[in-house]
Amino acid sequence: MIKLKRSGIALILIFCISFMFMVAAAGQADTVPASQETLAGISSEEKAVLEELFILSQEIEEMGRKQEELDREAAGLQNEISKMEGAIKERQKSYDLQLEILKQVLAAYQKNGPASFLETLLSADDLTDFLKRLNVIRDLSHNTEELLDSIEEEKSKLISEREALESNKTLLENKGLELQDALAQKLQLKQEQEAYLDSLRDEREHYQDQLNQIDALWGEIKVLFSGLSKEFSRIVREADLSLEDFNLRFDFLSVKGSITEEKINEIIEKDAKLPKMIFDFTPERAQIEIPEKHLLLWGTFGIESASAIKFDVTGGTFYGLQLEKASIEELFRDGYLIIDFSELVGSITLKSAEMKDGFIEFTVDPFF
Repeated sequence: MIKLKRSGIALILIFCISFMFMVAAAGQADTVPASQETLAGISSEEKAVLEELFILSQEIEEMGRKQEELDREAAGLQNEISKMEGAIKERQKSYDLQLEILKQVLAAYQKNGPASFLETLLSADDLTDFLKRLNVIRDLSHNTEELLDSIEEEKSKLISEREALESNKTLLENKGLELQDALAQKLQLKQEQEAYLDSLRDEREHYQDQLNQIDALWGEIKVLFSGLSKEFSRIVREADLSLEDFNLRFDFLSVKGSITEEKINEIIEKDAKLPKMIFDFTPERAQIEIPEKHLLLWGTFGIESASAIKFDVTGGTFYGLQLEKASIEELFRDGYLIIDFSELVGSITLKSAEMKDGFIEFTVDPFF
């Protein structure tokens, strides 16, 4: 009976703990969608305020990236300076040693004088001995000349390396000033953001919370885009496309073709690794939307190489909030969206690429 009671209590405890975990897990699962829903449903007034804060946040982030870049460049220059200083010390030792040898040679020459060389030649026993002594004197003269040339060369290298060292030190000083300026700008932007939040008074906490949400979601977008360009290139490359899909038309001196937004969207939809991406082409611009992430990017498709076109992004919004140029560039730091036709139709040379309503038209040199 006691054993049955203990078993019952244990089962109740297990059930309670399991239920608590299920509730907690459900709460965590709903956190992100709830945040997204809140941001997607903000009023136009809230959007205007949040956009101002988000722009400042992007500028602060860009200043942080610039500061990190300057830090790396300054560290690299400092490393180069240390190496150059070590090389100069070694070269200075070599120069001093050669200079000391030259002093000894010149001292010996000054002590003995030209007469000693003449006496050496005249004291030869025969012609063969004379020629040997003459060659020795010539070698000594030649070696002295080589030593002088070597010293001059070392001197030139020392001057050159010292000039390069001074140039690098000046660059390092300039990088230090740029770093201070970047840090000052970052602090100023942060103060502006704080002041703007303070001006909202009672609503500060509300907007701070919204800004934190948008910053967190923006961080997720950057992670998503870190591998998006490679995945996009892969699925286009491996797409089962025929020549008919490119609507090829043959002229006398060129070949025209096109690829529709419908075909590109169809290719993307079949890939499980990519989020839903909707391409939309008009004569004015190309547009890519990722609905589930509330991200909209626009720009143009231009020729990247002889066989590829690239999506050059010129603007965008995230939850309707304006994206700064630096933030867009950060999205594509691992590569842009590229369509390489050579992997689909063979070796070609693109002459033009033009956006139309619903498709991109391209012209290539004849490949026959």
